[in-house]
Amino acid sequence: MKILLVTCFLLVGEICYGQTYEALSYHKNSSPVNGVNIHTNLPYNGTQMVNLHFQGYSYGSSETISFDIVYYIFNDSFVSSSISSAGSYTPEVWLTNNAGLVNIFIDDRVYYQRFKITAFVKGLSEQATWFSGWTAMDEPMQGTNTKQLVYKNKFKGTVTNLGNTFLTGDVGIGTTNTQGHKLAVNGKIRAQEIKVELANWPDFVFSRSYKLPTLQETESHIKEKGHLPGIPSAAEVEKNGIELGDMNKKLLQKIEELTLYLIEKDKQLNEERKLNKEQDERLKKVELLIKK
Repeated sequence: MKILLVTCFLLVGEICYGQTYEALSYHKNSSPVNGVNIHTNLPYNGTQMVNLHFQGYSYGSSETISFDIVYYIFNDSFVSSSISSAGSYTPEVWLTNNAGLVNIFIDDRVYYQRFKITAFVKGLSEQATWFSGWTAMDEPMQGTNTKQLVYKNKFKGTVTNLGNTFLTGDVGIGTTNTQGHKLAVNGKIRAQEIKVELANWPDFVFSRSYKLPTLQETESHIKEKGHLPGIPSAAEVEKNGIELGDMNKKLLQKIEELTLYLIEKDKQLNEERKLNKEQDERLKKVELLIKK
């Protein structure tokens, strides 16, 4: 009975822990010339999804190393692959097929790094030999079917950051397509103040060399195009949106042009007032002469 219990205990241990392997312990006391190319003994086939956890530190960049890789191989390609980081170290990481075995290439050349790789796999027919004999070499990326891993980190619920946040990539809020913009928001934005840095502010309107369009030219443009000169049409805005900084410049230019129109009209009114006053004085003199 005791033998049976011990045997069951050992079997349970194998079932619970048999799929986790310490695959590699890496250290280098200098800076890699090419990067870190990790030769695994994982076969390049599609038997199961593999999770590889990198944990350690980077002395040269003063960063923690903690990221996970997952991938699956289908139709001779890496699919369903991604990488997520819980530390501050986010290098470019590539997967390759090197003579039927998976290589992991870390495209980084940071001084004095230490990390270990823990592998977890629970599939059809994994073997312990897949996770032994791994080596890490300072050499260029090798192999075919190269795949660069894309970092993916998702948070659900409330995320609080009491310090500063520095982002180097594109950020999408409510959307995954930033369309090349650093920040894309699908929804409303509420802020106390937004500062836009611009050049070529339209004070050039007040330059003596500036050719102010006549009101007749502006009227002709409105009749023909249906909008002010230099201002996008409703169709263009609906299709492309507007850039706040650029639109503010255009609107200010129109305000400055309008100011010049008003100044010119005010001069004309003053001249007319002066002329009317002179005519009134002449009429009064004529009336006095008639009375006499």
